Amino acid sequence: MKLVKLFSMAMICMAIVLVSCSGEDGEQGPEGPAGAQGPAGADGADGIDGQNGTHGEDGMDGMDGNANVQAFDIDMSDWGGESTFAFDLAISALERPNYAFLFYLELTIDNVSYTHAVPGKVPSNPVVTDVLYSNSDTSPNAFISFTNLNGLPFVVPEGFYDRLIIIAAEITSVNGKASDIESLKDELKAAGVDTNDYNAVAAYFGLD
Repeated sequence: MKLVKLFSMAMICMAIVLVSCSGEDGEQGPEGPAGAQGPAGADGADGIDGQNGTHGEDGMDGMDGNANVQAFDIDMSDWGGESTFAFDLAISALERPNYAFLFYLELTIDNVSYTHAVPGKVPSNPVVTDVLYSNSDTSPNAFISFTNLNGLPFVVPEGFYDRLIIIAAEITSVNGKASDIESLKDELKAAGVDTNDYNAVAAYFGLD
């Protein structure tokens, strides 16, 4: 019995000591340094390819690089006194549908040579020119007409023009159809060449 009392007293004393030693919680310590970054994850799977866009419209076919381009001169120094100049195309009637033609008239004003396109207006004059030709070998087979701004025939003085220059370009499109004059002009325009400027056209075709 005495031993039990002693044990009880010891337990009570221990509890008192534990209670008296228990203090308030201390302040939170500083945050530790960040850990090293983990390895990168594996790449995800590629997404599904989008649908192809629609095709754009085909551009205009360019001129054949080996196009047969020729230039012809017709003397006009002795011609005049008429409102129509008749002449013959050097390309035969059989081959003519495969060619596009550009026409230029050369004249001299105050000792300076000028060249203007036909159809077109005559420099420094109220005169308009036009050209017509046929697919015939009958002579003459081509004509240049001269009219005033009212559309009436204009009589050209003798010796007014020096020469007529004709550029004949054989240009056949990819589908085998013969190109026309508009196709030729469109091609020159796309290349930055003014079809009214004979010198620019001649340089483009290497006719200088």
